[in-house]
Amino acid sequence: MKEYVLNYYPKFECIAGECKHTCCKGLEMCIDSDTLNIYRKDESDFSTHLKAGINFKKSTFKMDKDRRCAFLNEKGLCKIILNLGKEKLCQICRDHPRFKSGFSSITETGLGFCCEEATKIILSFTEKIQPVLISDDKNEELDFCEKAVFDFRAKALALLQDRKTPISVRVNSLLSMASSDFNTIDGSKILKTFLSLKRLNKSWSVRLKNLKNAPFTFTANESLALYCEQFLVNSVYRHFLAAEDIVGAQAITVAIIISWFVIQNVYYAEATNENEFSVLVDVVREFSAEVEYCPQNVTKLFNFANKFIK
Repeated sequence: MKEYVLNYYPKFECIAGECKHTCCKGLEMCIDSDTLNIYRKDESDFSTHLKAGINFKKSTFKMDKDRRCAFLNEKGLCKIILNLGKEKLCQICRDHPRFKSGFSSITETGLGFCCEEATKIILSFTEKIQPVLISDDKNEELDFCEKAVFDFRAKALALLQDRKTPISVRVNSLLSMASSDFNTIDGSKILKTFLSLKRLNKSWSVRLKNLKNAPFTFTANESLALYCEQFLVNSVYRHFLAAEDIVGAQAITVAIIISWFVIQNVYYAEATNENEFSVLVDVVREFSAEVEYCPQNVTKLFNFANKFIK
């Protein structure tokens, strides 16, 4: 097994109470069985409060009426960390917003866009995003389908990171590589599909509905070239694990490009200046929280994208 981390990864550190969109609100966090047993047996001074904040039948943390985790204090800090230490967090709380993906003999770790700090780091990262090897047992073997997807991904990444070429040309070339184009696609169909997805926060629906009366553009804007590249590249690393074959890889490719165009159109509907990075970060963050962290939404988006493969 070869283990990699994406080269922006060491820059990340949770900003805890400074975060405007804490991951400890709105999301029901499932507790893994090992950690649940640790919580059940805990006899520290914090034990009574700890057990009162856990639904042991559902293996989740309880939430208040505002959907805040029972252990999130008024300063936005975790009471479990403050009282028991980081090592007593459950698996999902330790890992978030990290993702692990790859193939049978390759694992890659990166950061997801639902975290505002991670999004800032990734989008503003000026180097090309690349995996850095951290562990290797010299036993790498991909099966036939995995190798085909891996090779397709390598070509897609090389194309996206060719910075001598305008970003619009890179995106169109990637669509061609995926045997797709948007000549016949209707922006209203994209909005309808995104509005049909499961919703966590109504504000994302408002943002999408605001695009209904505006022209929907399918050209990657050169002023956002770095951000577009880093969004697409990070998304390729994250989602290609789901591809079982080349057609699946093509559908994922089209889906992430469609996602960028939604993000770009929402951004331009809201930005008042030419380059408002904070607005773009918030749009990308909310897109990710609303779409990427719901398996049903991801599946529906991939199925929608598959319709545009020739």
